[in-house]
Amino acid sequence: MDGSRSERARARAQHLLAEIAPLPDDSEFQRLRELSLSYIREAERLEGTSVTTPEASEHISAALDAIARDFFARALQNKSTR
Repeated sequence: MDGSRSERARARAQHLLAEIAPLPDDSEFQRLRELSLSYIREAERLEGTSVTTPEASEHISAALDAIARDFFARALQNKSTR
């Protein structure tokens, strides 16, 4: 994935997250945020080298998907308890 596609995808994801649910202010959110940022930094580092394999990219993508599912599940849970 080239840098511009990565930037557009990140901006789109941030926009969708902001529309769907405001950022919760709790420790679980912070943990998920730090974990996702860590995965993104690692993906960008690997993207800059020639050793990135499709398998590694798929693992990173799967991990980010899991983080997003956790975030949305938590946002929906918090929204239903309000």
